[in-house]
Amino acid sequence: MSRRLIDLTVRELMNATSFFEKGKYEKTLEKLNMAEKLAEKAKSPDLLCCVLLHKGEVMDATDKPYEALALYEKALEISSRLFLNESRDASSQKSLYNSIGLIGNTLKEIDSVSEAEESYERTNKYFDGIFDVYEKLIAEQPENPEYLLNYLKTLVSFRGYFLIVGQSEKRIPLVNSTLKTFKKLLNIQPENPEILERLDSFVKKLGEEFLEDELFEEAKKIYEQLQGIYRNLLEKDPDNELALHYLIFSYGYFGELYSRQGYLEKMDETYQQAISIVEDNLRKNPEDTAFLVNRGKIYEELGLHYSEAEDPEKANYYYEKVLKNFENMNGKFPDNLDYQFELAKTFENLGKLFAKINRVENAKKCYMHKIEIYEPLFEKDPEDEDLKLDIIDTLMQVGSLYAGAEDLETAKQYYEKAIEGYEMLLSGDPGETEFEMGIADVLNTLGDLYAKVGPEDIVPEDMVPEDAELETAREYYEKALNLNEKASGLYPDDETCREALVGTLGNLGDSFAVQERYGDAIPFYRRIVKIKEQVVRDKPGTWLDIKALTNFLYQLGSFYGEVGETELEREQYSKATELYSRVLHDENLQLPVRKILAVDVQFRGVDFISSKKYDAAEDSLDLALEFFESLYEKDPEDPENYHFICEALYQSGNLQQALENFEEAAKIFDSLLPIVEKLLESDPENPDAREKAGINYADAGKVYSLIGEYEKSKQAFGKALVINAALFEEESDNPLYKINQAETFEKYAKLLSKLGRNEEAEDYTAKSKEIYRKLAEEDADEEDTDEGDTDEEDTDEEGTDE
Repeated sequence: MSRRLIDLTVRELMNATSFFEKGKYEKTLEKLNMAEKLAEKAKSPDLLCCVLLHKGEVMDATDKPYEALALYEKALEISSRLFLNESRDASSQKSLYNSIGLIGNTLKEIDSVSEAEESYERTNKYFDGIFDVYEKLIAEQPENPEYLLNYLKTLVSFRGYFLIVGQSEKRIPLVNSTLKTFKKLLNIQPENPEILERLDSFVKKLGEEFLEDELFEEAKKIYEQLQGIYRNLLEKDPDNELALHYLIFSYGYFGELYSRQGYLEKMDETYQQAISIVEDNLRKNPEDTAFLVNRGKIYEELGLHYSEAEDPEKANYYYEKVLKNFENMNGKFPDNLDYQFELAKTFENLGKLFAKINRVENAKKCYMHKIEIYEPLFEKDPEDEDLKLDIIDTLMQVGSLYAGAEDLETAKQYYEKAIEGYEMLLSGDPGETEFEMGIADVLNTLGDLYAKVGPEDIVPEDMVPEDAELETAREYYEKALNLNEKASGLYPDDETCREALVGTLGNLGDSFAVQERYGDAIPFYRRIVKIKEQVVRDKPGTWLDIKALTNFLYQLGSFYGEVGETELEREQYSKATELYSRVLHDENLQLPVRKILAVDVQFRGVDFISSKKYDAAEDSLDLALEFFESLYEKDPEDPENYHFICEALYQSGNLQQALENFEEAAKIFDSLLPIVEKLLESDPENPDAREKAGINYADAGKVYSLIGEYEKSKQAFGKALVINAALFEEESDNPLYKINQAETFEKYAKLLSKLGRNEEAEDYTAKSKEIYRKLAEEDADEEDTDEGDTDEEDTDEEGTDE
């Protein structure tokens, strides 16, 4: 009977696995519940553990981490008892390390200190016994690789678990036990690639944790132990090539350590030791691909470290060594596709590294090497469209390099070669929308080249295109638009086609807006709004689509405002506010998302105040205030709500000040200031909260003064002055604190004048002016320094060109 029950349990588990892989979680759970009952009837704890772990995975997949945690803890309890009673049972050993590993992962996902502590309290009663029993088992069976490997996995799982539950002191002995276990395993199987990879991965991850916490000595010790293991293996067997390669890798960990500490010379010396080992082996066998790759990777890591240390010359020096290394490998093994693809990928990555340090010609060389590898492969297999698309993508990267260097003509040549590549593909497959869309993308990029738009790190902000350049840009955009309209007409529900059309319409609209031809920009943005409105109608619950639509409505509204169509301008802003209202009142939408959207609409309101569009500002700020007030009213003691409600009230008060409704502004500040006090009490050391509070009190003081409530004004200014002085004392170089102090002195001086305290008023006015004078001098010094830096950079570039 028991055998029959076990067979049935296994069958239900297999069915459950099949359903799980298909994403049918309800059916999976149904099968697992049946398997659980069968396992209990069969009195099979190992199968029961397996069922519980699978059920936990279903809970994880359906976003129920607490339910998953309970199941994993139950599995741990059963597997712990099973192991303690029968330590040689391999299934209990596996259930043990699986359950503790899954508990750790789930606690990491939950991300709650209290939950982690409670979990530890529930489970730790078995841990000491587990380690004791494992030590005895390994002592009895030191040559059993299965037990050693299971023990190793258990140690690694527990180390991660202790880190998550805040028991970091328990990790140190586990590290030592783990390394001892690795040594024992490697004594039995010195060339086992899985064990060597696990060892390398374990030490690498542990070292990264130490470096993150700046525990440099601890990292050094663990790396020294790692090298000791490899050297011991090589002493016993000098031909153990795997151990030798991992020894070479380990020098990189020391290199990272010294780089983090800023010891660049020591870092360089360390990598040179690895290079020396590689060169010795290459002298014996100059064509050994593995060592050639190692040499290139070592030089690449050296270049990366110098790049991060902002030494582009040294970085370039080592990257050029990488380039030479892999150029020597080019052209070999033409029939080995894996070799060719890996080499092409290496050249592409190196091209990106050269581009990062602005070495355009070297970057181009790398990309062209990649194309040289791919083109003969494509000639052999012209049906491989992905290969041709990769060549086209690489041509685009080269074009972008020259665009970044402001060499428009050369950039254009490579973009046009990319178009030729798409046209070649189209000749074999006429009318293929993907290829036509690709051409449209390139045409848009060519348009961007002349419109001088692109990533901020490529196009200087002060570079304004000429009218003739914009005309050229529009010619490219219009060609792209024809292709995008065709694709969108064929596939109206395809999101890629739709977004490409929106992008091109936006490019055309922006090309007119930059010339302040807002009337010409409006039709393009009206089309975009129409497309986006349809998307929202089709998917009314997708907040990202709603957010995108509001952005275009605001842009369209601003264009209407520029041409004097105030009613249409107001209509767009109203539509945007209505959309925000819809999502903010949607209880099905996660609260953190609604908070982000409420802050966004609040920012819009602040922008409207700046541009003196007060009606639109009022709509936006009222909506944000309503949302944050509702959160505050639900839980007035939750500190997370204080910052939001304070900012919402402050901006509403700011609007009333702009409208010169000072009595109304004063009422708002009456509501605001008690919450500011709660904010400061909840987080008294937070400089951001204190800085905001200082501004709130200073503005309240100003408003109270304007309506003649001088006592309240003095109290508010008194608090602002104390906060500002404390912040300035803590961080006297902070320009924001200086500006706040200057503004508060200026506002306070006006109150003092009203109170007839003219000498004090003059003193505070003088203090304010002195701060502004010093800030102006600092700005001038910075501008001089920036100009000097620019001159130096120009000189360096000239030297490089020569």
